[in-house]
Amino acid sequence: MSSASGTAESWKIPRRTISGVAILALAGAGGFALFSLAAAPGKALLFAGGVAALAILLRYPELALALYVVAGDVKGDDRIAVLLPVDLTLALGAVLACGMALNFLRRKRILPMPGAYFLFIPLVALMAASLTYTPVPDAGLEKFERFLTVTGIVIVAPFFVLGSPKQMKRFLFGFGAVAFAICAYSLSGLGGAERLVTPSDNTIGLGHIACALILLIWFGVIPRCSFPRRLVAYGLLAVPAMALVGSGSRGSAIACVLVILLGVFFNPSLLVDLGCLAALGLAALPFAHIPESSFEYLSTLFGGQGVSALLDFRSDLLGAGWKLLQQHPLIGAGLDGFRYSSPNAGLYKWPHNIFLEVACEMGIPAVLIVCALFASALREAWRQIRDRVSPYFTLSQLAAALLVIGIVNATNTGDINSDRTTWLFMSLVFVVRGLRRERSPYTEAVGWR
Repeated sequence: MSSASGTAESWKIPRRTISGVAILALAGAGGFALFSLAAAPGKALLFAGGVAALAILLRYPELALALYVVAGDVKGDDRIAVLLPVDLTLALGAVLACGMALNFLRRKRILPMPGAYFLFIPLVALMAASLTYTPVPDAGLEKFERFLTVTGIVIVAPFFVLGSPKQMKRFLFGFGAVAFAICAYSLSGLGGAERLVTPSDNTIGLGHIACALILLIWFGVIPRCSFPRRLVAYGLLAVPAMALVGSGSRGSAIACVLVILLGVFFNPSLLVDLGCLAALGLAALPFAHIPESSFEYLSTLFGGQGVSALLDFRSDLLGAGWKLLQQHPLIGAGLDGFRYSSPNAGLYKWPHNIFLEVACEMGIPAVLIVCALFASALREAWRQIRDRVSPYFTLSQLAAALLVIGIVNATNTGDINSDRTTWLFMSLVFVVRGLRRERSPYTEAVGWR
């Protein structure tokens, strides 16, 4: 019997070998799909690059998550779109789902979701119920399916792919690198007449990305560097700072300034850095060749106009959403009902405020659920940043800062499906809580204190 048992054990294939074979198989299949379907020249090179990229993303799904949340800001570029036979967001979503499954196979640590996330169950139930009375059921069903899949994956995935400090650090570096590349690309518009944009010609998206990158450097890099190295960090900050100003994104600019000032309040040692950066920025601004249209749009914040004039067209959108909420306070007009109950479905797509959008389409109970979710995240973020001796204090500060800008962005742009970074930043707060509770031996090596 012992001999038979030993023989059986000798034929047992290690999980790492199985996962490695699975990664290579999936990467090869993906590369073959690109080779077969892509219309771009140089298919052999595309096949090799596709296999290598897929293997890396499957091996490190946290990098796929970093790319996933900014995919919408790059896939509009024809040079990128021609490389793939499918939508980039869907492709990265599939890779991320496979990466999550492989993490199960490799026995990677999965962090527990907070109890507050059970609130998503009644929220989804209200979404489904609203499909019975929404003006255009097909449009409502499409929005519902996108929330369950495209948006849902960014809510859930962080708990599956960011289970260790190393994975979190790799994600932040990946997100920072992609964000820096997008901001650097936008600077090609310096000296022109139009506001700076992402490769998908999105000014607001550029503002969101630049703001997040500024906070990543401000909270994650500068406090941990000696003064000579901080000068290098100042140089890195110049790129997203110019991109933020050049985008003219007022909401992101307000959120960025607010969070930086709050950071100085909690860490007064950053006041010197803030003074140096402000002086350097003011001195370099005349030589940056930022488009005048960007300054004109930002100057509306200080022009002394009324709120309606400041909001411009968004005032009409908010007014339409408020009117619809008053007509259907309990159950809303149905999922995607804002568009098809508005005066112009092609123009009034969403009210540019996630909370008002949820309220007018699914009723007051639904928006109370969404508010409770974000309130729970804010309460957790506040609890973490009060613990200044935690080895994860830097991560807690960064997660709290990103949560604040996510909420600010949610109040002035986008819809529940397009603002994926807002949902991601909410989840990151609870991911950091999971890391704090399940402290690993890698903490000191990673050095996030």
